[in-house]
Amino acid sequence: MNLPRSQRSTSSTSSSKKLGGRKSGSGSASRAETGAGKAQVKPAAPPSAEQVALRAYFIAERRRTLGIHGDETSDWIAAEKELLAELKAK
Repeated sequence: MNLPRSQRSTSSTSSSKKLGGRKSGSGSASRAETGAGKAQVKPAAPPSAEQVALRAYFIAERRRTLGIHGDETSDWIAAEKELLAELKAK
């Protein structure tokens, strides 16, 4: 870091407060233990109604082509399950 000396002492003081009063030299071990250095993963947003409708349409087309009995509601539920499973896999 290319900070002036006055700012360096201020930043080390604030980092020691964040680490619970520990010295900044011993902070690397505590960061690894607490997971503070890990990247936070945002939960994926649920699929939109348009995405579910499009997937349900293709499920219904496949079902009709194969001559399988079913209805719109089961197609919609199957579409939601497929999309949620894809999001979890990512």
